[in-house]
Amino acid sequence: MLAAMPAGAHAQVRERPVPFDSVGRVLVITPPLAARLALAPPAWPVTGDYVDARLYVVENVAGSWILVVRRPREVLERYSLSTVQRDELAAAVNSGVVAQRAAGGPDSLATHISEPVRGWFVANQTILGAALFGPSAAALAGNAAGGTAAYLAVAGGTFFLAADRARRTSISGAQNHLAWHGALHGAAAAGLAAYSFGGEDLDGKALAGALLAGGIIGDVVGYHVARPMTDAEAHGVSHGAFAAAGVGVGSLVTAGMWRNESSRRVATALVIGAGAVGYPLGLRYARNTSYRVTSGDVGTLFVGELLGTSAVATFIPESSDDEQAIAGVLTAGFVVGALAADRLIVRRFDYEESESRLLQLGSVAGAVVGLAVPVLAESDNPLLLFGPATLGGLAGAILTHNLIAPAHANTAFPRRTGARTMPSRVAIRFTPQNLLLARRGREGTYPLMNVRF
Repeated sequence: MLAAMPAGAHAQVRERPVPFDSVGRVLVITPPLAARLALAPPAWPVTGDYVDARLYVVENVAGSWILVVRRPREVLERYSLSTVQRDELAAAVNSGVVAQRAAGGPDSLATHISEPVRGWFVANQTILGAALFGPSAAALAGNAAGGTAAYLAVAGGTFFLAADRARRTSISGAQNHLAWHGALHGAAAAGLAAYSFGGEDLDGKALAGALLAGGIIGDVVGYHVARPMTDAEAHGVSHGAFAAAGVGVGSLVTAGMWRNESSRRVATALVIGAGAVGYPLGLRYARNTSYRVTSGDVGTLFVGELLGTSAVATFIPESSDDEQAIAGVLTAGFVVGALAADRLIVRRFDYEESESRLLQLGSVAGAVVGLAVPVLAESDNPLLLFGPATLGGLAGAILTHNLIAPAHANTAFPRRTGARTMPSRVAIRFTPQNLLLARRGREGTYPLMNVRF
């Protein structure tokens, strides 16, 4: 009986989460954040692919720390740290934080980089395989059977490659976004470069090869470049390239460089250069502005650019056939719309990605409703076509903004113009009952909708 008695019971081990830095802001370290803070051995003992890492202190045990690393497929690894190792890790994190603070901008001290994604990455890569890589590979084949086989092999192989990558490593939302846009931008740049060298006599197989190579290179480069980026920075980079290339195309058409083949070949090379310049400009916009820019805020810029372009198109005469003047007006509207969106939305609100997509859909839905007017009038006059569409898109954007009620801009970074703080609220009030008063024919003003901002 004495031999069968249990050994002495031990107290339960309690582990309490603690921050990595001395200020207490960095509670979780993801691979992008580790890259951004320049963490490396021996202070940072984690190597290989992992999802995130957290630090715990063992209560009632002096000088005992546990670093818990979550690997893919929910595998946990635990590293025991001494007090000296804990101090070295804190010093490395503090040093990285100081370096990021010195870079400037409200998001330079980001303690959360990007959420890991898996399904969206596989889905986006599969779409690229089916819509870009597969057709380009099929065009390289010399016959229908070979093209079909190439398409099926590339489209299906892209899915399995992406699924295997997502299984073996953690992929952030920034990597997913920039890999998708990098593939599209790379294919477009390669196609323009092929035309710039080959001209109108460019062989179809050469163009297909350029699209395939450019798309794959852009996909891979975007995936790796976005590793230390926040979601906002990745969206800023992609939109910066898009906006710069769009302004470049409009400016070159305005300058008359799209009239003949020789000038067009030069213009395509300049467009590639404009897009390349847009990448660092977009990164600077998201990282170093005096106000906070979220990934959703970048998405709202597209709404402003679309509405600005549509608004100026309203004033183009129906009989005008001057391509240069039309391109100049549309380009100016594009730029003004982007600036208006930055001033009215980005500076004053912090949109999430889902909210910015709803704003885009709401604007398009409002423009579709507005197009009912020219359809009923059976007119193709630009004033009757773009005018109602612009007003409908603007109304749709305002209504959607009021419905989703995005968060106001972070008060830690006030938005000011001169000495006056800009208002940050949009109020909309409907009074449909005024229609009854208007029908009586009595003189007066009967507002149906009041927008205050």
